[in-house]
Amino acid sequence: MRPLYVSTSSKTLIKLDDPALRVIVPDQADRLFPLQRISRVIVCGTATWETDALLACADRGISVAFLDDNGELRARWLGKGNERHSCLQRLGDLLGRPDALELYLDWFKAMERMAIRSTSKKLQVDTHLFVSSRQLHDFFDNQKRFLSIQPVNVIYSKIRGLLTAELVQLFLEAGLSGKSELLQERWLNLPLDFSRLIFWDFEVSLLRWLEKQTAFPEHQEILAFYNGRSARIGYLHAGLLNKLHRWLIEIY
Repeated sequence: MRPLYVSTSSKTLIKLDDPALRVIVPDQADRLFPLQRISRVIVCGTATWETDALLACADRGISVAFLDDNGELRARWLGKGNERHSCLQRLGDLLGRPDALELYLDWFKAMERMAIRSTSKKLQVDTHLFVSSRQLHDFFDNQKRFLSIQPVNVIYSKIRGLLTAELVQLFLEAGLSGKSELLQERWLNLPLDFSRLIFWDFEVSLLRWLEKQTAFPEHQEILAFYNGRSARIGYLHAGLLNKLHRWLIEIY
């Protein structure tokens, strides 16, 4: 199974041609994508979706992420996920506590410190020295200003949007589906929080990749860079989710 990336215009129509999605673009041949081969759908731009097509994705556990022209996540359509009640139940228990936000932020900050140490090590910074997230952000922002291709923030936004969309699907596969409502809590947004943590792992390799570019990369080149890290993303997500689960067990 592979992700389906669809770059669209306002005249693009996506409909169900069971057992496939049919993408219709004026003046182009229709394209068919079998649902059984799709892990998730990422839509860049605007398009018209028929309800049957969205429902078919949901029934098969295929999430659909909608990105704007800058790569920012606008909305997501969540499919059915497999059940893993223990983690769901413990998250539910956490959310029932009056100090839930304080406890969760403590865990998140601990994970962020771990990610920062790993990134600092890649930069050959002495890991015994304290480096704050602000210091590291400032360092990368300064390095980006010296890149020959601009504006690089567009590329960063696209990478972040792709990462968040993939994490939505990984959470579905882990059992954290829209039915639990946990992904919709006012302050708890696990895909976005995990995206912030995992993106630290991108920073050094993305900067080095951009330093080698002699021209602004095309969309397909950005996708190729991102897809080259897909296995790493799955590994990091699984590790963070396991740490979250163990932490939830420890506090009860």
